[in-house]
Amino acid sequence: MKKFFMAIMLLAVATLGCSEKLAVQASYYDPYPLAFYNAFWEQKIPDVTFRITNPTDRPITVKITSEYVGISNPAISTLVIPPKKTVTINQTIPLIPEKIKEIKAKTKICLHYKVEYRSGDNWKTWCEQTVMVDVYPLDVMVWVLKCRDGRRINMQDYIAVFVTPDDRSVQELLAKAKEFAPNHELKGAKDKILPQIEAIFNALKYDYNVSYVNTPFTYGRDYVQRVRLPAESLRLRAINCVDGAVLFASAMEALGIKPYIVLLPNHAFVAWIDSHDKLMFALETTLINSSFSVALNKGLEELNKNWKNLTDDNPWNGYLVNIEACREVGIVPLPLD
Repeated sequence: MKKFFMAIMLLAVATLGCSEKLAVQASYYDPYPLAFYNAFWEQKIPDVTFRITNPTDRPITVKITSEYVGISNPAISTLVIPPKKTVTINQTIPLIPEKIKEIKAKTKICLHYKVEYRSGDNWKTWCEQTVMVDVYPLDVMVWVLKCRDGRRINMQDYIAVFVTPDDRSVQELLAKAKEFAPNHELKGAKDKILPQIEAIFNALKYDYNVSYVNTPFTYGRDYVQRVRLPAESLRLRAINCVDGAVLFASAMEALGIKPYIVLLPNHAFVAWIDSHDKLMFALETTLINSSFSVALNKGLEELNKNWKNLTDDNPWNGYLVNIEACREVGIVPLPLD
């Protein structure tokens, strides 16, 4: 997993007393992908980072407040900055779930922050800023965070937030899939995996009548992507390539099978490791209206053909998202309703 950095830098300087200059540097995200909020929280990745320099000969007590106006509660930090020191303060702003669910399209919100210092028994404003930032709604995958200094930060692993194994609709899918499984059982990684994947495939094909819909899959350095959660895909009975990969990966993870999402330019599909023979298999989920063997063979063909691109150093040639590894570093599923 790659660490990444804030997308914007802002410098503010204020005067304390007569001639003492104190500097505040704040960095924050723009755009802010709301779908990643829970993962950022688990990973202790801050929404705003402050670097404050105290060039004076005495300690200064400061209070820092930041919030996304209208969709969060304030984050507040109070600390003492020693003389002649620079300190870093990270803040994660507590979003209000009911408010962020109301955001249905890319929009701008206000990030407001204020730094105050203690003067006697009172707090005085040291610096205060309000900036406009873009936010993407909960159903949008942001593949790249672009920095003002030109860096591009690969966010592809965060497709794992849309993989939701505990969703009730996924559990209902598995209950129906049992009817297509040997002995009407799904034992996950403890048993042969291939027949269980086939059972899920057949449940989607025959019970749910899911079909492939060729909606655009925008993947690459400059794109975002709307992703249907499994519950929506099952309700609409329709999937594109990334929706299908997310749906199958959710069902696999619920069974304890280790899924991967395979990302290629303009395409995505699902893969998994068979714990018995240690081989990787893949399934072309867009062929849900075909037979399982055809979808499996096509998935394996695509996996083998693109293996070099999937394992080289350029993530834009192709990328393997290991869902288990994502969970280990705190990339958790989106919260369920």
